[in-house]
Amino acid sequence: MKRLAASILFIVFIIGISCFSWLDNTPYRESSFYPAQIQLLDSILQLNPRQLQADTVQCGWAKVNLLPPFTTPIAIDAARGGRHFEGIRDSIYVRAFVFKQGEEKVAFISADLLIVPPLVVKMMDSVMEESGFSSSNIFYSATHTHTSLNDWHPSLVGEIFAGKYDPRVPAHLAQCFKQAITEAEGACRPARFGYTEVAAPRLVFNRLVKEKGRVDSTLRVLKIQSDAGKTAALFTFSAHCTIFHENAMNLSADWAGTAMRTLETSGVCNMASFSAGGVGSHGPFEHSKNQEEELNYMAKGVSELIAPNFEDIKTDYTTRLNMLRVPLLLREPNFRVTDNIVVRPWLFRKLFGDEPVFLHFLKLGDVCFAGTPCDFSGELIYDINKQRDKNAPKINVTSFNGGYIGYVTDSRWYHLNAYETRTMGWFGPDNGPYLVEIIQKMGIN
Repeated sequence: MKRLAASILFIVFIIGISCFSWLDNTPYRESSFYPAQIQLLDSILQLNPRQLQADTVQCGWAKVNLLPPFTTPIAIDAARGGRHFEGIRDSIYVRAFVFKQGEEKVAFISADLLIVPPLVVKMMDSVMEESGFSSSNIFYSATHTHTSLNDWHPSLVGEIFAGKYDPRVPAHLAQCFKQAITEAEGACRPARFGYTEVAAPRLVFNRLVKEKGRVDSTLRVLKIQSDAGKTAALFTFSAHCTIFHENAMNLSADWAGTAMRTLETSGVCNMASFSAGGVGSHGPFEHSKNQEEELNYMAKGVSELIAPNFEDIKTDYTTRLNMLRVPLLLREPNFRVTDNIVVRPWLFRKLFGDEPVFLHFLKLGDVCFAGTPCDFSGELIYDINKQRDKNAPKINVTSFNGGYIGYVTDSRWYHLNAYETRTMGWFGPDNGPYLVEIIQKMGIN
């Protein structure tokens, strides 16, 4: 019995050291990936110097319904037990903008999905090859609704969040994305652009640490006025689309879908498009426990802040259009099982998958959209803006750009035993200030 016990202990020990290790607390600027990342950023900026072209930027837009000819579970599968959606509360769409300037063109995508699935991004390179679009000139974002299509990620953890993989789903999404981009490009006309920011403190709160933390309560709106006589509103906000998070069995674009539809049907604009901003740590203001009342409160609040200001947004033509796709280097995965014990990288990749991740920068006039592969915390928006020169481009951060590295939160809360920081903080400490530094460097140049 003693030998058996010793053998069992030895096996447990071997399994333990092969599967787990200690948290890497090395400051990010002292880590090996940091100088490599800075060198990469400098080389990208040298190859893409800031310059204005003579041609006026054109723009067109379109939206395509994402409903497939089959059913799927709902992402995220919170308290739904893998059941497929049973109906449609409101339609889900992919919305596309195409910006053109001479031979250069960029597509901006926002989809009523939890995230833009990495496999869909890979498919788009081949699907769009003949159209002149690829990963280098498509800016991806999502509304982050928790009541949309599922089954799009082939990994063990992917199945927990997104259901058992069904190859029909990413193929269907890629074709919808292609149709939206193609129609948007066909609608391109010279356009004028304007930008405004509106305070919305009664619509969002810090769900991670409540009053201890900061709140990004700014509603950011890009107005596009086509010479064809139509207008579009492209807006971002930091409140999660989580009103129908649990138990709801009908597809829905959540509060953002209702807000977009309200802006369109009321005549404020011909098309409204929402992209999740710095939604990490931020939730929709809890006005009511009743889901329909809460949804109406959020949708009405957002649309009523945009509507009276929209017509007054001054617009002008611009000759600045540029998109950069920047590989994001990170430390090895540090998925924690306790505060200081982590799953080894090989096991993390086995469970979660292993895709390269990127940051996207779309510079349009005096606005820079910075696309991130994560739930980017709204608390970090303060750090991005506090060192920005008033004449530098206005930086508008979006989340879920076709890769996913978990939550990136304020470093003050990294050791908090909470869902965002412990369960979803996958790549070690200091990713907040690290991404802030990169976004500042790339966004202002």
